[in-house]
Amino acid sequence: MSFSRRLFRALGVTARVLALACIATLSATGTAAAGSGAVVVRFQDQLGFFIVDEASGLMSFHGTTLTFAQICAGGDLIFQDLDIQLVASAGGPLHLLFTGAEHPVIIYPSAALPDPHHVGPGDCPILATLQPVASGTARLVRTDNDLTFTGPGANAFGWTSNGTLTASGTGAPLKFSETVRGVITPGATAPHEVQTAIRLIP
Repeated sequence: MSFSRRLFRALGVTARVLALACIATLSATGTAAAGSGAVVVRFQDQLGFFIVDEASGLMSFHGTTLTFAQICAGGDLIFQDLDIQLVASAGGPLHLLFTGAEHPVIIYPSAALPDPHHVGPGDCPILATLQPVASGTARLVRTDNDLTFTGPGANAFGWTSNGTLTASGTGAPLKFSETVRGVITPGATAPHEVQTAIRLIP
C-alpha cells in the first residue's frame, strides 16, 4: 500500500461527504456567486486511522480503545468523535482541520506484519496476536490544505499527536509523539512522504 493510501485511509468516505456538504453549503448561502468570503463548517464525526513508522518499528492505531484482538474477535468497532472544521471559498481549495483533545491511540509493534503498508481484515490471524506496546489518549491535530485537489499549488497534509501513554505490562508512563507529513505537488500522480515518526520515551 502506498503512502497515499495509508494517509487517506483516515479520510475515505467521511471526508468526501464532508467536502460535498461544505461545497453545498457554500452554494446554498450564495457565497460562491457573490464572492463575499469563505464558508466555515464545524461539527463532530467519528474517525479512525493507522500509520506505520518503519524506522521505529511501531504502528499507531487512532480512534478506538479496542485492541486488534478484540476487533478481530467481532468487537463492536466504534470510533471516537473528532472536532472537524472545513473552510471553503469560491474558486479556492477546501481546507480541512481535525482536532481532538483526548483521542484514543494504541501503539503496536509492526515487525510481525507481513506487509506493514497493507493492513486489513485479512491480516486478523496476525493482528489478533499483536500485544500493544502502549495505549491511552493524546492530543491530535490533523490538517489538509486542499482536500479536493482543486487549488493551484501543492497540497500539504498530515498530523501531529502527543500525550502521555501507559506502557503495557509495566503501567509506566511514556511520552508519546507522532508526526506525519505528506505533500502532493502540482502534476504529481502520488503523494510524497515528507515525514513519518512515532516516538515513545520513558
